[in-house]
Amino acid sequence: MAGQAETTIKRDLTAAYRLIAHHQLTDTIFTHITAQSALEKDHVYINRYGLFFDEVTPQSLVLCSLTGAVKQAGSQADGLTDIINPNGFHFHAVIHEHIKDAACVIHLHNHASTVVSAHPDGLLGLSQNAMRFSDQVAWYDYDGVNPSEEQLAEMVRTMGDKPVLAMRHHGMLAIGRSVAEAFHRAYYFNKACQEQIDILSATDKPIEPRGPAVERAKAFFSDPQRISGEREWPAWLRFLDRTYPGWDRD
Repeated sequence: MAGQAETTIKRDLTAAYRLIAHHQLTDTIFTHITAQSALEKDHVYINRYGLFFDEVTPQSLVLCSLTGAVKQAGSQADGLTDIINPNGFHFHAVIHEHIKDAACVIHLHNHASTVVSAHPDGLLGLSQNAMRFSDQVAWYDYDGVNPSEEQLAEMVRTMGDKPVLAMRHHGMLAIGRSVAEAFHRAYYFNKACQEQIDILSATDKPIEPRGPAVERAKAFFSDPQRISGEREWPAWLRFLDRTYPGWDRD
């Protein structure tokens, strides 16, 4: 059973990479998605450094400890010498180590979340997708390309129990109890940010949602019993099978 769980984790993680690529949320070979191993305590899977997200397969994933020690290097594409990106990996390792529900961590530099991260009021509740994230987002000030251990610890403190970290002038980070949940949060946070950009480009006096319906929506989306993304994840996998046959094989 544990072996089957490990296979599922690697396939789901590969799917997240492929879906992020499909939706054009990548930054070439930079940023990463990590998922905890079911078999190896304090170990996670990550993409091999140098691969585009649409090149990732289950066999190419690297298994390493939270200190960055590589246990399984994964299959190597031609010309790749580096195994993991140490700067990018540290963002993930510290979250996996210190935040309970971080079975999967997605870090992106995508356009919409980076733009909204620089808005003085952050993400506004102008759409239903934005309401998904009411009281669910922590805001972290830019600390440079290669943060110190102290800065990483501050990032964890800032994130607290929030599932999304908006990194000002940088991008975003989403966690989940599963790959599906982390992807769901990253996907809809980007949609909410893009909707805000589009609304504010259309008018400087947007109509703000008000009334009991807003509170009901917030309560629905914040229910901790719901594992976001669980229902649609099989559909996303079928989408990959149709659109990119063989995506989960070398």
